[in-house]
Amino acid sequence: MKKYQYLMTVFLLLSQQLFPQNSERLTYRDIRKEYEKMLNDDSRAMPSVQKYIKKAKKEKNQEHLIQGYRDGRQYSASFDEKLQYADSTISATMMYGNKDEISKAYLSKGILFYFNKKKFKPALDQYLKAYKYSKNSKDEFLKHKVLYHMGIVKNHLGYYQDAQSHFENCINFYEEQIKRRLHDNDLYSNKKAYYNSLHQLTVVNRYLKNFKTSDSLSALGYRLTEADRDFALEKSYFLKCMGISSFHKKDFISAKRSLEESLPGLIARNDFAWCSVVYYYLGKLHETQENPVLAIKNYQKIDSIFNKNDFILPEVTRSYHYLINHYNNSDVKKELYYTTQLLKADSLITKDFSYLSERIHKDYDRSSLMEEKTELERSGYYKTRFGVFLMIVLIIVIVLFSMRYRKDQIIKKKYLNLQKRLLDEKEMQKTIQVAEDSPKYRIKTELSPEVFEKIRKKIKKFEEDKGYNKLGLTQKSIAKDFGTNAYYLSVYIRENKEVNFTTYLSRLRINYITNLLNTNNQSLNFKIEALAEMCGIAARQNFSDLFYEYNGIRPADFIKNRKKELGLQ
Repeated sequence: MKKYQYLMTVFLLLSQQLFPQNSERLTYRDIRKEYEKMLNDDSRAMPSVQKYIKKAKKEKNQEHLIQGYRDGRQYSASFDEKLQYADSTISATMMYGNKDEISKAYLSKGILFYFNKKKFKPALDQYLKAYKYSKNSKDEFLKHKVLYHMGIVKNHLGYYQDAQSHFENCINFYEEQIKRRLHDNDLYSNKKAYYNSLHQLTVVNRYLKNFKTSDSLSALGYRLTEADRDFALEKSYFLKCMGISSFHKKDFISAKRSLEESLPGLIARNDFAWCSVVYYYLGKLHETQENPVLAIKNYQKIDSIFNKNDFILPEVTRSYHYLINHYNNSDVKKELYYTTQLLKADSLITKDFSYLSERIHKDYDRSSLMEEKTELERSGYYKTRFGVFLMIVLIIVIVLFSMRYRKDQIIKKKYLNLQKRLLDEKEMQKTIQVAEDSPKYRIKTELSPEVFEKIRKKIKKFEEDKGYNKLGLTQKSIAKDFGTNAYYLSVYIRENKEVNFTTYLSRLRINYITNLLNTNNQSLNFKIEALAEMCGIAARQNFSDLFYEYNGIRPADFIKNRKKELGLQ
């Protein structure tokens, strides 16, 4: 079948060259038949694509012109050309298309940045524009495609719980679509979207440490794609997930087999980000088996990907720690090189993933880097030609240290302001409590006196018993426990607490944990994950973000300053 399709493609291309006088009589459908069976990025399609665009321009057919630009974006092998066609598509849809077409154009440009370059900032800019134009769309496939790619960005930014919700929503939608009688092209698109959503949900659950769920999803995805050649890339994604899971279970034979089997599909589509993750776990696997040669070989592949694409995932930066330690005192030149690469990775991640920068600092302390560089300078290894280079690296380190110092001073000021606020709130709470307990305390409300009083008492007990620290609470579940409905509860909270339910619950939880940290020295030794769970928040990142939102300081910074104030460090 493939051989037949190949021969047909060659025949059509040859006939185009041999009989150019008939080209103008070809329909748009005839021209697209020349290349529509080709794979993405196959530049052999471009002469026909350009013929399609030329015909559309000559006939001033805007619908086909937009389609031609889309085809150019799809089949061009050059990223820069793809961007040019993407911009042309946007311009054409802005002038002649409807909101759905404009949304698709922006979304496609964002996908170019994400899939080809892993540039999340420009990708997000395009996704947000796509979302703007798709908000009122009746095209549910388009809306869920936007939702999926927003979830991708949230996942990479560490907002795992939010991303989880995005992917679960997408899976439910695509799963229903697959059950319907669809045209082959629509069925393929929905299946592909379903498998990709399933893969991303697998990854998110691993990051959230829901390992059983992650394993179950990857096994399902692999089973569905194992024998389907149309989804070889998606099969590779699930193999990669299975390999990582096997590694953590110390089943190194299965891990090696799955990871190595996943690579060809990832390499074929140039998915360098997931390739680097596979190389990282293969390197870790060889570390555990005490095979430094193969460990280094895999870690150096990660470095090559970093150099070529100017992109690295926080997950794989530990490879540089191993390389630095390996060459310590044995090859000073390589030790300096990998140290510099780690600094570069740190800077890049801090820029695009500011909330993850603390992990890099924790994994590889800045002071140790400075000490190592000083030792390298004293070793006398470097000649004059390395002097300028070394000076630049030292300047970078000094600048980063200066930035860290200024950041610490800002955090200290925020900590002191928070302490003042806590003291003020403690006094204010006494006054508020007396007012709320007073029989005369009653505000204007749409609730009946009986309902108002019932919810007031339940809320008071809920807060006194610290019922808000339970995991998985929802407005509906709390209303049910109170013996009322979600609407009445929402009205009461809005009128009496002057916030919505989500803000009310988050504020109670963060206030509780903040006061616990401020009054219970033992709690200062708890891990962030434990503190999050203690106040009913499932994910560390969500907890850290909410703590920062209400207190203006990260929990780790609060703990550090509190310990310092109490002399516990």
